[in-house]
Amino acid sequence: MGTDTEILGGSKHFVKTSWFLVRSAGKGGDWDPLVRLYWKPLYFYLRRKGLDNETAKDVVQDFIASLIERRAIEKADPARGRFRTFLLAALDHFLTDRKRRESRQKRGGGAPVLSLDFAVGERDYSIEVEGGETPEKLACRAWAHGLLDECLLALDGDPSQIAALRMRLKGADYRQICDHTGLSESAAHLAVHRLSKEFGEILGGRLRDLCGETDDFEAELADFMELIS
Repeated sequence: MGTDTEILGGSKHFVKTSWFLVRSAGKGGDWDPLVRLYWKPLYFYLRRKGLDNETAKDVVQDFIASLIERRAIEKADPARGRFRTFLLAALDHFLTDRKRRESRQKRGGGAPVLSLDFAVGERDYSIEVEGGETPEKLACRAWAHGLLDECLLALDGDPSQIAALRMRLKGADYRQICDHTGLSESAAHLAVHRLSKEFGEILGGRLRDLCGETDDFEAELADFMELIS
């Protein structure tokens, strides 16, 4: 993308970071933020592995309910790497244990009802799957786009300005941005410049926390930028 946009700013954290949320959920806290960020990557992963729409929906629901009921994410350790890697490994193990049961696994024990928009998930999957990527890569791309959405939602700007930044992050030129948003070129430049620093601070805080102790922050940032492009 253009050099006029700085992806990283200072160390200020504007949103709660994922390992904070993991630790909180593991201790019986709020699961909603984690579910919002990770359900679609899990769904994409399963669909790409060959599960049909309905089966993938059931498995995602059952898997998340199982994590909550068994408090399994207490086993996640940032020293051992990325949380999304832990989740995919846990999902593979869950699939093995499931033994291709045809009936839905009963969700009991006070497990919360999960309100997930699988219609949107299937629509987005149908778009992304055309690239022919592996299940792991497709899941990571869905995670990156989910993280991008969360960071953009935390920005202080009107929708057209935020849309301008989103498009610039994905490599659009200013002519494309102006045609799509209705902003003048000077207004688009100003919006991207103003919002990029705040976005960089939010994203930097999230990525630093997402990195396990064995991961390199610069590599994680490079992966993120490649995944959203």
